[in-house]
Amino acid sequence: MTYQKILVGIDGSKQADMAFDKAVETAKLNKAQLFLLSVINGEKVPSGGPNGYSLVDRSIYQPAIDTMEKRLDEYKKTAESAGITDVVTEVKVGNAKLELAEDYPRKNDIDLIVIGATGLNMIGRLIVGSTAAYTIREAPCDVTVVKTDKNNKKVDVKKNSYLEI
Repeated sequence: MTYQKILVGIDGSKQADMAFDKAVETAKLNKAQLFLLSVINGEKVPSGGPNGYSLVDRSIYQPAIDTMEKRLDEYKKTAESAGITDVVTEVKVGNAKLELAEDYPRKNDIDLIVIGATGLNMIGRLIVGSTAAYTIREAPCDVTVVKTDKNNKKVDVKKNSYLEI
């Protein structure tokens, strides 16, 4: 079996970088299409009032969207220079777990998700839980959780994650 559509979750963490590296190699071996997805945690349709409406301005997400679009463009260039001919990038606002594990893979017929072992700091994990664990449980396809670098050397996840508070 070969993978034809490989999705990588990109959140700016060292683990996402490692997942990207492994996904590029897997895409090259399979001559697969590579999807790079970054999800800005936020409301797709701002709500919050008693009737589901509020005055939240969606432009509050724009700086984060702009930053991640630039980062994904850099990843895309790296993948293309490595020989991947079909790279799709997208930044979405929403629930990262749902987008990465369920919505995006189903909409795009993804057959492999590559994700870093962790990306958030300890407080973030307590609040939103592990995106990797959720993805493993809920994804409609195979999931590879990356814990090692390009040379398959174990990386100290705590040392290479966001700062713990």
